[in-house]
Amino acid sequence: MLGVSTCWKSSEAKSGRDLLDLLLMLGLDGLELEYRIPSFMLKEMIPIIKKRSVPILSIHNFCPTPDIITQDKASANVFLFSSVDKEERARAIKYAIKTIQLAHDLEVNAVILHVGHVDMDAKKEVFVDLFKRGEIDSPAGRSFIEEQLVLRKEARQKNLDSVLFSLDKLNKEAEKRNVFIGVENRCHFHEIPDFEEIGIILKEFMGGQIRYWHDVGHASLQEKFGILDHKELLSFYAPNLLGMHIHDIKGDDDHHAPGTGDFNFDLIKKYINPDTIKIVEVHPKVSKEDLLRGIDFLKSLGIE
Repeated sequence: MLGVSTCWKSSEAKSGRDLLDLLLMLGLDGLELEYRIPSFMLKEMIPIIKKRSVPILSIHNFCPTPDIITQDKASANVFLFSSVDKEERARAIKYAIKTIQLAHDLEVNAVILHVGHVDMDAKKEVFVDLFKRGEIDSPAGRSFIEEQLVLRKEARQKNLDSVLFSLDKLNKEAEKRNVFIGVENRCHFHEIPDFEEIGIILKEFMGGQIRYWHDVGHASLQEKFGILDHKELLSFYAPNLLGMHIHDIKGDDDHHAPGTGDFNFDLIKKYINPDTIKIVEVHPKVSKEDLLRGIDFLKSLGIE
């Protein structure tokens, strides 16, 4: 089944009904609800979802938007599971549990999490500059990247421990609710999980409800920034793959309509099976026409 994320129009729609109408006209198999949906809008949507039997394939934490956050500040990173601050971590767990409970109430199989980052300077602008100058693989570029990865590993443990603590709480809730949690790969080198940390998390919760969620754009950007190999990441964790966020990439910018950028979608085809949740996740700036063409493009490749 191929679905679409509400992120395409959730920040623009005036009501829950309007949002559903905009998304359902795309003719896909279902939707992913995400963190830009405030409580009032979700309350409007739920009766329509149930009455019209709209398939909800996944829910992206935090959903609905936490009531102490305005919609314009909504983010999957608004509270960090990786935080060493107990109060922030408690808020992250509290609102993630609400998302898991929502998934249970709507009979949704998957909740997707961003789990946080290592507390260090992200140096995002340096990675982007190296990429744009074509110097990622230069001696200076490789030296910088290797140095940053060493610093990251030295600094990560307290944040990784916070993530594992948080996931333990959420895994127990997910077991009670019969919901799977997909830990999503991220785009910046300081974010958790990196390649190794995906394995650490999956091993820690083996036999539980934690799985891997693959974002095509994030993995592609990390490959472009010289951090990992996209194919290796997918092949290594394919046995634990819950679902994918699918979009295209233009240079160092992702979340474009499929078929409009430089990503080779043949890379992901072999790792998709009938149980893989597939969500088209694109920017609000993507036009309806480009999105529909992108959906047709994916289907022409057998991704549906």
